[in-house]
Amino acid sequence: MPSVSASDLRVRIDLAADTARAAVVGDPTRTIEYERAAAEAAQFKAAGYPADNVPRTVAAWAINGRTAQQAADDILAEAAAYTEALYQIRETRLQAKELVQQAMEAGDTQQAQNIAAETIAAIQAAVVGVGNAQT
Repeated sequence: MPSVSASDLRVRIDLAADTARAAVVGDPTRTIEYERAAAEAAQFKAAGYPADNVPRTVAAWAINGRTAQQAADDILAEAAAYTEALYQIRETRLQAKELVQQAMEAGDTQQAQNIAAETIAAIQAAVVGVGNAQT
C-alpha cells in the first residue's frame, strides 16, 4: 500500500472544495453575474422596491408571474445560501488541513486519512441544493 503524505491529503481536501464551489456556481464567470444580481437586488430592496426603477438583473428574474420584489427577495435568499456554503467550505477546509497536518506530525496516518475523508464528505454536503448544485 503506497504511503500517503499530509500534502496529498491537503490537496484532496482542496480539490473537494474546488469541486463543491464549482458545483454551486457552474461556469466560474457566472459568479460575476450572481454577485451583480445580489448587489442590485440588495440596492433595490433598500430603496423600497421602486416599481419604476427595477434593476435589469432583477427584472430578468421577474418572470412566470414573479414580481420584481419576489425576484429580488429570491435572488437575495439564494445569495445568502451561496455565501453560507462558501463560508462552510472555507472554514471546514482550512480547519481540516491543519488537523491533518497535526495528525501526520503525531504519526497517526489513519487519523489524518479519516479527517480528510470526513472533511470531503462535509464539504460535499455543504453545497447540496445550493445554486447549481441541486442534487
